[in-house]
Amino acid sequence: MAVINSSGSWVHTSTCMNLFFSYPGTLIIKLDVQDLSHSSVGDLELRQQRQRIQHLAEETNAQLKKNVYMNYMQFIETAKEISYLESEMYQLSHLITEQKSLLTSLLELSVAGERGPGSAAQEMIEVNPQEVRKKRERENRKKLTGLLEKIEGCSHVMEVEDRYLVYDGDLVELNQDDYSALQRIHCYLLNDSLMIASWLSDRRGPVRYKFEVLYPLDQVLPVNIKDRGNTKNAFKVLIFPDTRVFMAPTAKSKQDWLDEIERTKANKVTVDKQKVERAHIHQKERQQSLSKEDSIDSNNPFAEEDDSLNPFQESQPPSIGPPEWVLELPEELDQAIAQRNFEDAVSLIDNGREYFDMAPKTPAFSEMRRALEGRVRGLVEVLQAELRVTPEKSLQGGPRAARRATTLLVHLNKSSQACELFLGHRGAILKAGLKRLRLEGKTVLYVRQLCSIFFHNMLETGREFTKAFPSNRSCTSAFVVWAHNEISNFASMFSRHVFTTQSSITTVAECISQADHHCQQLADIGLDLTFALHTLLLRDVEKWIRDGRDKMIEAVKLRGQEDTWKTLKFENKDQLNKFIEDMNDIGIANIQAYVMDELCVGLTNNSIQFSRAFLGYLEDVLRLYWPETEHLINGSLTALFSAQLRHCKSSLVEPLFKNEITTIRRNSAFLLDVVLTLGEHRYAEAVGRAHPSLPNLHSHHAALTGDAISAPTINKYESKFI
Repeated sequence: MAVINSSGSWVHTSTCMNLFFSYPGTLIIKLDVQDLSHSSVGDLELRQQRQRIQHLAEETNAQLKKNVYMNYMQFIETAKEISYLESEMYQLSHLITEQKSLLTSLLELSVAGERGPGSAAQEMIEVNPQEVRKKRERENRKKLTGLLEKIEGCSHVMEVEDRYLVYDGDLVELNQDDYSALQRIHCYLLNDSLMIASWLSDRRGPVRYKFEVLYPLDQVLPVNIKDRGNTKNAFKVLIFPDTRVFMAPTAKSKQDWLDEIERTKANKVTVDKQKVERAHIHQKERQQSLSKEDSIDSNNPFAEEDDSLNPFQESQPPSIGPPEWVLELPEELDQAIAQRNFEDAVSLIDNGREYFDMAPKTPAFSEMRRALEGRVRGLVEVLQAELRVTPEKSLQGGPRAARRATTLLVHLNKSSQACELFLGHRGAILKAGLKRLRLEGKTVLYVRQLCSIFFHNMLETGREFTKAFPSNRSCTSAFVVWAHNEISNFASMFSRHVFTTQSSITTVAECISQADHHCQQLADIGLDLTFALHTLLLRDVEKWIRDGRDKMIEAVKLRGQEDTWKTLKFENKDQLNKFIEDMNDIGIANIQAYVMDELCVGLTNNSIQFSRAFLGYLEDVLRLYWPETEHLINGSLTALFSAQLRHCKSSLVEPLFKNEITTIRRNSAFLLDVVLTLGEHRYAEAVGRAHPSLPNLHSHHAALTGDAISAPTINKYESKFI
């Protein structure tokens, strides 16, 4: 026998005629080799038989794949239908439960005054109402006292006199996203609310739980969850605006929780209706009694005409309960929060708090006040979510986008949380803006954009902060701390791009000047961060001042070794005019006084290069002039000019240059009288006072110009700055 698979290869087996399929991808055909050899003539017919069998296998595989795909689509559609039917069944079950509770309440009411078949509890109360009532109160008080012994922080639960325990048990709270275990809790179902207490793992003794939250029963809606994988016996509790998932230890316990919650909610609806009806009846009876008393008093000739003088006469009947808008306040708040009408919600909260502050301190009003505060906590969480920064949240709204939530949180006495979230929101916006900045072109252009984005954002943040927190000193201090942290981040980014090996002191000075200019704009909002910025950049700035000074002193020495004290000679008049214009650009306006003839200037190339370098270095360090860098800048300028004067002094006594004495003195006079004087004026103009040591160089080096018999010593400056 031979076996042919889907690829067309032959496999020899025992001789037995049979045919069957194997999925996926393999068709096995068993056939009798002798029958094929008898019915087929030659190799050609055998090949045809092989192709026919192979074609049959391919068709079978294609048909199987098509059937699997069709079954898969039907499975998806069936799953959708099942999910839809499940939701409808839950809605139907909820409607049936409500109808059942309504029928029960109708059975207990009778128009003719007779009791219905569902009023067995009423019959027992009528048999001995006082005894049954006292027994129930003792049992309820005993259960609540037991709660107080086991749970920490639940004393306010006992303030409601008619509150009692219906059902309780241990549950495990699950994450609603992945159904992973979060914490162990103990849940208590009361006749009017649902209380959740978290388990204290490190506590020994009778108190093993801590009070977490108390939900009004009319806000609680249980939802069944089917068992999936390791998640079994789980159910949801919809509590606006949150959803919590719990897992019971057994399936029976889970069903008991669902049934008890629904039954207790139905009983609460019935009890509330009865209370309203009794209140109306009591109010009607009281009005009738008052009308009878008024009629009796009107027939009494001895009755006083003015009843206002009677202290025992009530001007109006006492109110039975809170007004209707107070009863509807929780629903109105839930609706306003769901529709994101936060201003209306805050207005409702203010009205409710004002009413409860003036209301009597009864347990019923206290419970309503706690329900209101629960809504306040929900509103605070929603407003905090508006300010909280998340990866999926857009930050394109600008500073005014957070003003609404911040103002409302401050109004709700949550200034510290509002301040923290507001500054975090602004910090995220600033970080996103700086992240979009790309390093393109020169360093100065990048720094100009960096400073514009950072300080403009800081300025907007300060103005918005002043509007949101006008008179809160603690928040103001938090803003100052936040601003200092942000300026530290800015200084770090600034240093990484400016203080590099490729940057010159001119580039550094220009970038520092840009940062100082933008930082001073913060003074418009009363925030001066200049000192903090200078403190963070001081080390790098001092390093660049020293490096620039050392490089220029080294250049003075190198030029001095190559200096021949030959005066400048130009080839044509245009070159001379260009030279004069260059000198005028750096501030030397009287350079024409040193022109000896039409194409010759009585100054050396060394003196001209030093003049340009010194005046350029002076302009750069004046941009870096801070109170912290004042001493270093003064010493560096004096040391640099002293190095050039030492070169002039050594050349004056050098035998090699004995024929160039006049040229040396002329250049020395140019340096002292023109360049040094120009530097002193520029320094005084920028700083506001004279340089402490540069003017002394005139007298100490007067011998270089021939104005003194002997050159005075300059060891004072040489030893100090070199």
